[in-house]
Amino acid sequence: MTNPAVAQEADEAGTDVAAQKKIDDFAAMMTGLFQTEPLTAEQQARLPAAQEVVGAMMPDGFYGKMMSEMIDKMLSPMMSMLAAPEFILGSRLDLEQETIEALADEEQVEIMTMLDPAYEKRFDATVGVLTGKMGGMFSTMEGPMREGLSKAYAVRFDDTQLADISAFFATPTGGVYARESMAMFADPQVMEATMQALPAVLSGLGDMESAMKEAMESLPTERGYGDLDPAERARLAALLEVDAESLREIVKPPKPMDWSVEDQAM
Repeated sequence: MTNPAVAQEADEAGTDVAAQKKIDDFAAMMTGLFQTEPLTAEQQARLPAAQEVVGAMMPDGFYGKMMSEMIDKMLSPMMSMLAAPEFILGSRLDLEQETIEALADEEQVEIMTMLDPAYEKRFDATVGVLTGKMGGMFSTMEGPMREGLSKAYAVRFDDTQLADISAFFATPTGGVYARESMAMFADPQVMEATMQALPAVLSGLGDMESAMKEAMESLPTERGYGDLDPAERARLAALLEVDAESLREIVKPPKPMDWSVEDQAM
């Protein structure tokens, strides 16, 4: 009886290792997109002063707490909409949406309670897990962000400027500004204004689909298995170290990409 359990544990361990490798590979790829020059000796000498400035703006635990609060404010309204009985019943019942919408609110709640007696607690648990996980993720990011900001300040400001900033932060007003400057980006006023601007931003993109099609018109079309001549098929099979007959199943036909604004926004 232990052999299947051991095999399952081995499979799970192998899956975890493979998943972690994918995460590591993705992180390495993203890191490679943002290569920076090493700090010069002069910038390195300014780093302690820059770290002091950034420390006033981002004290320990600040970033995780700020982002958790922001995520909670964003997630709760979204999840409330997704957890509405009318929305859930649309996925649980094979009925026209108009039929579901015609039900009274108390009738929808009654049906939901039949199908899922704990649907309200399930919503709270979902928000709790998402907020907790994302808050933990941002807490993990805090150290690297503080380090990156410190280097950026060391590059962008000279000794005198860093000293002036530190002196300002030492004043009562400067101390408040230092603590609030980062948090203001997650302020509900800023978030609301940003969301209100979203329709205009999307409208500004125009007809993305038509523009992309126009840009691609002068390019040769992508090719599938049927477009390759015998020599190309033989070479491709050799490169992939597979039998030429199996290429028909291996080479997937090209799929058109949807460049509509709505799909890109989603």
